[in-house]
Amino acid sequence: MEIKLTKQMKCAIGEQLVSAHLIAHGWPTVNVNSSINNFKGIDLYCQNGIDSSEVACIQVKTTFQGINSNISIGMSSKQATDLEYLKKAITGPWVFVHVKELESLDVDFYILTAKQMIEIVYGLHHWYLYGWERRPCTESLEKSIACIRIEHILGKQDKSRFSDTHFDNPMTGVEVSPLNNWNCIWTKE
Repeated sequence: MEIKLTKQMKCAIGEQLVSAHLIAHGWPTVNVNSSINNFKGIDLYCQNGIDSSEVACIQVKTTFQGINSNISIGMSSKQATDLEYLKKAITGPWVFVHVKELESLDVDFYILTAKQMIEIVYGLHHWYLYGWERRPCTESLEKSIACIRIEHILGKQDKSRFSDTHFDNPMTGVEVSPLNNWNCIWTKE
């Protein structure tokens, strides 16, 4: 039997799974969307232990597609090339939930610090809009939705079909994989 889910249901699954993992680590967590639907820039508010005053504002993105599918990051490609905008919009860690099989909840979690997220989003979209050597870069392209893929989070380099240019991915060669790296929630960079 095929399970039909709305976009909101898919997002809720990802947020609930991340929340459960955070709580299992001893980090009390509140889903901000439970009181304000689609709160901008934050899905989960997490405390680093019961007695801690350290908190993390976490953004969760969930995908049910293949690993090479685009995941919208909630901004335009033009905004993704504005470093000042990104520094204001991305203030905490991001968790990408990749649901490989729904019924068994076979899931991978990819956790990025705010700095890693800014670097990958800016680098990828700046290259995509200005370095890919398309002829010419159209206004509609600049208004397109910014996306990344799990393969980008894992360090894949994209190459242009039109030239020898490539996206110099800042995740290439990262010592610790973002896969299930829950300690990234508390990494300050």
